[in-house]
Amino acid sequence: MSEPVRRVSRSWHLDGIADPPNASVLGTPARRAGSLRRTSHLTASWPDGRDGPEHLTGRARDLVTSLDGNLSVRAEEELALALDRTLAITSATARPERDGVQRLIGVNALRGFRASVESALPDERRGVTPLALLLDDVSTVSMIGGIAWSQRPNESTAGEESSVEDANSFLRSQGSNVACSGFRRNGYYRQSLEKVIMFPHWFRSAAELEIDDEWAWHDIEPAAEVCFRRRRRIDTWSTGDSIAVDSHYRDSVWGPAHDEIALHEYSLTATIDSASHALSSIAVTANVLPFPECPSAAQQVKDLVGLDVIGLRAGVHRELPGTLGCTHLNDMLRGLSDVPALVGIIGQ
Repeated sequence: MSEPVRRVSRSWHLDGIADPPNASVLGTPARRAGSLRRTSHLTASWPDGRDGPEHLTGRARDLVTSLDGNLSVRAEEELALALDRTLAITSATARPERDGVQRLIGVNALRGFRASVESALPDERRGVTPLALLLDDVSTVSMIGGIAWSQRPNESTAGEESSVEDANSFLRSQGSNVACSGFRRNGYYRQSLEKVIMFPHWFRSAAELEIDDEWAWHDIEPAAEVCFRRRRRIDTWSTGDSIAVDSHYRDSVWGPAHDEIALHEYSLTATIDSASHALSSIAVTANVLPFPECPSAAQQVKDLVGLDVIGLRAGVHRELPGTLGCTHLNDMLRGLSDVPALVGIIGQ
């Protein structure tokens, strides 16, 4: 019997409300013939300690499995950013190189970052490149990556009262700008702040995603001692007059024994009309989430059926704002806007 995962958790039970889900996904589906698989990861780490710069490093790959089972890597791209304590970008590189990446130096990785990317690198979003996906994840990862320090209690609890006040100030300043079911008034998270509990999240043991298929995922570097990592997988293929999607998303940190611990994890299946790009059906499973109210966001996605997925990247925050949505699920839904272009790569 394996040793239990060791993690730091300050979660508590909210009377009358079920605890958040604990169903981290084990394994990765076999690749389908005639499909494209896009996988990505973006990691936050602090090589020079908590007071040093935050480093964001990631890689994304597009892999086609042909109808006869042959493999073809259509694109593989990398991103590396360094952020100062204000989240301003101090260095930026991409592989293959892009001239516009240097224009991101000095830009804040959180506030207005996506608009800055559109200005500096307009061809990435239009080209639905793997780099565009990595850049799209920078804002959220830079915002929440510091939760990796929750697993270092001697450092994370220092100045807790001021940290809680900072969290309250953030909630007051953001209002409905941040999509989060867990931010609702009188909910678990707000009550936790009233109790002066920092990092009250329900952390769960992360199941192993790797399988006996060296092509299931792109190469991912070992996790740093203090590490936050987002991993994504999106499989897509044509079926009749529709496009099918099977997708997975996980945000993780690493615990005191350097075991992977899931924080946000969703699975998604969808069908999209090939001609109109209208979303025909969608189902989201909340596998792991940090607060009891969080799973309600997955129940709202039915309202997206009938919408043109091309517009979801800009429109999902409008459709699922504030406590109706979830920043992490919304990021996953935004990715559906890339699917028509991705499935078009298969036959090229």
